[in-house]
Formats: sequence, structure tokens, C-alpha cells
Amino acid sequence: MATVSFHLKDPKSAKPTAVFIWFNPTNGQPRIRLYTGEKILPAHWTGADVQRANEKARGLDEETRKTNARLNKSLDRMSARLLAFWGDMRAEGKLPSAEQLRAVIEPQAEAPAPELPRPLPDFVAWLVRLERENAANTIKGRRSTYRHLVRFTQSSGHELDYADFTRAWRDRFAGWLAAGAERNEQMGDASVNKQLNNLKAFLADAALRGRTPKIDVKGWNWKFAEPEVLALTEDELARVEALDGLPGYLENARGLWLLMAYTGLRYSDAAKLRPVHDKGEVLQLVPKKTTDRAATVYVRRAARALLERVWSGALHETSNQKINAYIKVVCARAGLDALTEKITYYDQTSRVVKETFRKWELVSCHTARRTFITRSFAKLIPLELIMQAAGHANAKTTLRYNQTSVSRQVEVSRRAWDEE
Repeated sequence: MATVSFHLKDPKSAKPTAVFIWFNPTNGQPRIRLYTGEKILPAHWTGADVQRANEKARGLDEETRKTNARLNKSLDRMSARLLAFWGDMRAEGKLPSAEQLRAVIEPQAEAPAPELPRPLPDFVAWLVRLERENAANTIKGRRSTYRHLVRFTQSSGHELDYADFTRAWRDRFAGWLAAGAERNEQMGDASVNKQLNNLKAFLADAALRGRTPKIDVKGWNWKFAEPEVLALTEDELARVEALDGLPGYLENARGLWLLMAYTGLRYSDAAKLRPVHDKGEVLQLVPKKTTDRAATVYVRRAARALLERVWSGALHETSNQKINAYIKVVCARAGLDALTEKITYYDQTSRVVKETFRKWELVSCHTARRTFITRSFAKLIPLELIMQAAGHANAKTTLRYNQTSVSRQVEVSRRAWDEE
């Protein structure tokens, strides 16, 4: 049977010296020297038959005793591994080499524990992927959901894990949003529902990528009332069309806004129009927000004149924020002063807050798209054609714009009764 003995490289050294092993196969093979990687002061070593670090000698302080005890345990483990490996190899009829024996006593690095998937870092990675194919405003909304998640997690004092996404967690998070715990201002029902929808989209993506098992989000929606769509009437649109003598920056905003009102394009798409999209009677492009569905938009004569100005550079891209600010000034100059009620629903529609504005104060780029769709309904254009122009995959989304207003009722009724 093989034997293992421990020795010091320099037993007379005044400094710590290396501890090595004599491995003796006792089968006629020469013994093998194996260095352990450990060192010890010879004065702390017991040689002869014991061959161990001294743990109990007088004069040793407590720290040295602990260090020597750890060394002895390490040497015992090496001895056991060597003898077990030797026995296994001999049972297979093999003689291990010196290199194989050295590998047995080399320190065994523990494999790092696999990193558990975490929702917040995964959410950041999801945002990075979305940035490559989505409009800035879409990403802005998803980023706000991430910020809410971070702050809610901080307020709870518990690191967020995928296992936390239960119905009870959803109730706490949605209630925290609705109560305005983050901003000292209550969040409207529609906004709370939007945050939950963003979160559901992220969780679906995480499950698809194997970061988490599929999470049941059935019933996660927050009850809300659909806000009334803000669109311009025929008369209001005509007033914006008739404006002239505007400064260059306002005229640029007016032109781009009217192009959106004539085509139904989002600003992210209207600002990126190129001649390659112009097919004569129609524009054909893939909207940035819905990259899997192409939009085909009929080019009216009024839109054609604006497109020519875009191709020539007379109308040029500027930021969405600036257009939203400038178009309010344009609409104020056009006299869009009608008192308009903005209704916000809170506490799952149990509380209603009504605010009154001049209409021009509420106009934005999206008002142009809403104007296009509501006017298309009023002109009795079939739903499927409006969906095709808007790039909508779901009829429910398009039908949100089909709201009956007094002006629309009058307009359609006059035409129906031949009283225009």
C-alpha cells in the first residue's frame, strides 16, 4: 500500500519553509516528491513520526494555533486525496504519473455559483434592444416603468426577483403608483394601466429568452376609462391651414403637423419620410413603432404639396418636443380658443377630475394623427383602410378614435340629409 509523509524543505531555516510530500508507492516504484504549496516556520513543526504543525506547544499565540490547525487539516485532505486516487488507479490496473498525483493535491478552486437572473438588469438589457427598433417616445414610456420599478423596490427594502411577481406584488405596485408615492401626486388610472402593460411586455420577453418561467399576469390590468380623443374639427383644421406670415420655425411646425393630419403618420415616421417612400398616389413605409406591419397611406393633393416641400428641404425635421411646443403657438394664433375639458380618472374610475383648457393648449403631434383618423371615420372610409393607413394591427385600437362628438354628428347628418 502506498504511504504519504510530510517534510520541510529546509528544517533549519529561520524563516517559513516549504512543506512537501514524499509519496511512496511501495511497489518497487521510486518515491515521488510533491510540493503542497504550504509553508511553515520550522520551530512550529513536529517532525519524526508525527509530521504535523504544532497546535499546542507552549508560547504559541492563539492566531498561530489557528493557522497551524488549518494547515494540518489541509495536509490531511491532501493525504486522503492522494491515497484515494492511487487506490482508484490501481483498481483499474494503472500507475498514475507524478503529474497526475500533483494535480490531485493542487488547490481545488470552487466553481462560482451561477448568477441568478434579476429583473432590473434584464429590464435595462430589454430597453437597449428596444432602442434599435422603436420610436423614442415608446422607449421613453418603457424607461419610466423601469424608474418606477427601481424606486418601488428601493422603498420595499427587498431586492427584486422574478419570483416576486405575484398578484399580491402587482396589487402593491399598482397601489403605490396610483397613490403617487413617488411624486406626491396621484397617477391617473390610464397611466397606471400603461405602466402595468409595459411590465407585462417585459415579463413576456424575459420568459421568451429563458430568464424566467412564464409568469401568470392574467388580471393584471388596472381598470380605467378610455379618455376622450382630442381632434380638430373641419373648421379648426381650416383655420390652421389658412394661417400665413408665420416665422420660419412656426411655419415649419405647421407644415409638418398638417402633413401628419393629412396622412395619419406619427411624428417619428413623418419626420423620417424619404422619397423612397413616395409611390405616387400612396406612401408606403414600415412604422417605427410597429416594425412588423407596413402602412399604406393615400396621398391627398394637400399632402402632395407638403411632401414636395419636404423633398426640397423647405420643411425639415426638428425634435418632437419642439413641434409640440410650436404647434400650440400656431393653434393659438389660429384662434383655437374653444373651452375644452380634460378628464382624468383616478382610483379605478371612482374619482373624476375635470380641468378646463383652451383647446390650443392641448394640441400636440398626436392630435394630428387623431384628427386624421376621426375625419376618416367621418368620411365613411372603411375601417380596414383606416387601419392600413394607421398601421394598426388591432381594430380595437383604431375604433378608440371613432368617438361620436357634436361636430361629427352634425357633419355626418348634414351629408346624410343632403343639407350641406
